[in-house]
Amino acid sequence: MSWVVISTVLSCSVTEAKNCSFPYPAIFNFGDSNSDTGGLSAAFGQAPPPNGITFFHTPAGRYSDGRL
Repeated sequence: MSWVVISTVLSCSVTEAKNCSFPYPAIFNFGDSNSDTGGLSAAFGQAPPPNGITFFHTPAGRYSDGRL
């Protein structure tokens, strides 16, 4: 029962979030566990073509082209 209350409170707080402006135009993520390109492939199977075709001109079976 407590997880229902917590999820309800969190979903209400997310919908009430205000628009914020930041002093920087972009955020770059250089590949940590939050943007792992191999995690989705391991969980859901190989990506459909083109799946890394530019990595030595053969399919690499990844969601990226291998040049991270």
